[in-house]
Amino acid sequence: MSEAEQKQSGHFMGLSIMMFFIFFTWGAWFAGIGRFMSEAGMSASAIGWAYSTTPIAAIVTPFFIGIIADRFMNAEKLQGICLMLSGVFMVIAPSVAKPETSTLFLIFLFLHTLCFMPVLSLSNTIALKHLEDSEKNFPRVAFFRTFGWIVAGLAVSFVFKFDTSAKQCYVAAAAAFIAGMHSFYLPATPPSGQEGKVSLGDMIGAGTFHYFKIFSFAVFMVISLLICVAFMPYWANLATFLGVAGIEKTSAFQTWGQIAEMPVLLFILPFFLKKFGIKWTFALGIVCWILRYYIFSSTAGILEGGQSDGQMVMYLLLIGVLLHGFSYDFVFISGYLYVDQHVDESVRAQAQGLLTVFTQGIAFFISSQVFVSYYFGEVVTDTGNFAQWKEFWMLPVMYLFVVLIIFVVLFKDRADTTSETA
Repeated sequence: MSEAEQKQSGHFMGLSIMMFFIFFTWGAWFAGIGRFMSEAGMSASAIGWAYSTTPIAAIVTPFFIGIIADRFMNAEKLQGICLMLSGVFMVIAPSVAKPETSTLFLIFLFLHTLCFMPVLSLSNTIALKHLEDSEKNFPRVAFFRTFGWIVAGLAVSFVFKFDTSAKQCYVAAAAAFIAGMHSFYLPATPPSGQEGKVSLGDMIGAGTFHYFKIFSFAVFMVISLLICVAFMPYWANLATFLGVAGIEKTSAFQTWGQIAEMPVLLFILPFFLKKFGIKWTFALGIVCWILRYYIFSSTAGILEGGQSDGQMVMYLLLIGVLLHGFSYDFVFISGYLYVDQHVDESVRAQAQGLLTVFTQGIAFFISSQVFVSYYFGEVVTDTGNFAQWKEFWMLPVMYLFVVLIIFVVLFKDRADTTSETA
């Protein structure tokens, strides 16, 4: 093996470890905190706000952090600082995780996410900087994000048995500290942008705005936002639905979605990207989202009728969760790669931050407030009423079908980007 190959192999291993612990941190609490809060007696509004902490943080921080990474500080060092601080706040959160102190609990969750969410775009920037042939190798590094989330869910359910306990936050904090320390040993990713005073335009990501003059870029970003408006019911409400459907170890059960991601990232996604391009890979991801919610709605209908045995229900729910592997990776990984390929290197961190703001910021916030806080509270007034659950899961089905049609009609993968200039 040549020196260059050894260096690339070392980068691959270090970046894979980075992705593992970052997503272990997120997976340790994000899938299960809604069920804990529900069983602890916290309101639907409080649960909605818990799942709004990540999108608010994704809106507030990425451009600011992107500016620092583009101009002033190595991205890996900045990532390490953010992760260590996120761990501190997550250690404190369980001490106030009670209905009477739910506001304090939400504040500490928010402080954690303010530090953690910028790491999602920073880690992408670091990985894409040091990987050769990003279309081939980035999905393989992202495989370890999935693996980290799987191990986190299994640990919470089977090792610590924290499915309905706020102590799951301690598991997340420990992983954040490990990821933070590891970040300081990653390959150097120095600032790549221009020097000079930072303007207000830089602070709000104005360096990326001119790309919206390219029609397909604008369509891709807006559709990414619209898709992710339907995202939060899966994380915030599925564990509760699984619980009333008879599944006890909900955090572990949901990891089947990440298990499905593993072959998708290693084999299926790279094939689709090479063979069909980003447009049809992305569109298939939306189709998988639609099928996933339709299966949950159908399962609720079967449970409502009371004519099915538990094994059939288990199989249907498993298929719905397995579809997460396709729906998440085909949409999000395609998005990361599309942005990386269509913006200049000098504003790449800002551009990844912009995508984070659109998808995991604005869209997730709307999703948390509309679906989780308002719509769920209005429709599912009794969590054991499967007719209400059936109605709840059908709304994102209809919504996403409309978004899919708009995307297929308006978006052109590469043809118009060669003729238009930003």
